[in-house]
Order: sequence, then structure tokens, then C-alpha cells
Amino acid sequence: PVVYEMTILLSAFGAIFGMLFLNRLPKLHHPLLKNRRFKGATDDKFYVIIETSDPRYVEEETRELLESAGCQHMEMVED
Repeated sequence: PVVYEMTILLSAFGAIFGMLFLNRLPKLHHPLLKNRRFKGATDDKFYVIIETSDPRYVEEETRELLESAGCQHMEMVED
């Protein structure tokens, strides 16, 4: 029956579009993409990104933690 097949098809589309909407995908812009050092991220570099919107974020403590871990380069990227 066509109704059964349409139910399956529409539920699949609903699941896909629902997942994209809830995950806020596709994300076409992020300020980090403009950073020149980030261009090597897919080749041979390792990055740690810390969002400052976290309520537990304290800049001094975060800097000290990263420096004690052996951070080679630290940079603030603004929106």
C-alpha cells in the first residue's frame, strides 16, 4: 500500500531534517575558519578550542592550565 510507504518515507525525511535542525547543522560559518593558523588543522596540527561562553571559564586559570601542559601557541579568536 502506498500509505505505508509514504509513512516510512516521510518519517525518514523527518528524522533527517530534525537531526540537522537540532544539531544546528550545517554550520557554514565559524570565526575560527578565518584564522590563518587553523588552515593546517587537517594536515599536521592539533588544536584545542575552548569556548568562552562556558560559565565556568576563567581566562587566567585556563591560560595557566594550557601553559603547564606545554602549549606552544595560544590565541584568542574574536567573533
